[in-house]
Amino acid sequence: MAEHKLVDLLPEVINATATPGSPLTALCEAANDMHDPVVAVLDDLDALLDPFRTEARFVRYLAGWVDLGWLGANDSGAGTGMRLSRLRDVIGASAQLSARRGTPAGLKRFLHLATGLDGFGVEVVPGAFHMRVRVPEAARDQLELIGHLVRALRPAHVTSEVAVGDGVTGSNHGREDIA
Repeated sequence: MAEHKLVDLLPEVINATATPGSPLTALCEAANDMHDPVVAVLDDLDALLDPFRTEARFVRYLAGWVDLGWLGANDSGAGTGMRLSRLRDVIGASAQLSARRGTPAGLKRFLHLATGLDGFGVEVVPGAFHMRVRVPEAARDQLELIGHLVRALRPAHVTSEVAVGDGVTGSNHGREDIA
């Protein structure tokens, strides 16, 4: 934004009375000082709305904008919350993920972005309304997050199980509320 002084925006008849040291000049300078923080935010608005450039405290808010507020995030990766850097990736790809939601390819992509790991497999059992999610060994420490994501992202009528390698580590035959 170009820098404007409030006094320059006033009608000419009033502007003519704004001499150095006048009350009008002092008032306009005070108003300019109050607007500076707002102008600074507006000048850099694109950075505020970019999940990769915004402040950490604003990332969860952006997640809510793209219907991903249920994910949560923390810096340690503990519990079902994913790491903040991973949440930034998921938010950045949210339009593509939304378009593929409910599909095996969409679930694999989501799991890859949420964990930062490749090698997930999603097998849909024909006619059984059941899916098996194969997790790479490197993601074993993120099974709680993966299970949470699978339950939230699978179609509502489908049951699921999560397996590391060939073994089943968890099964869910009902739909849990993800609030």
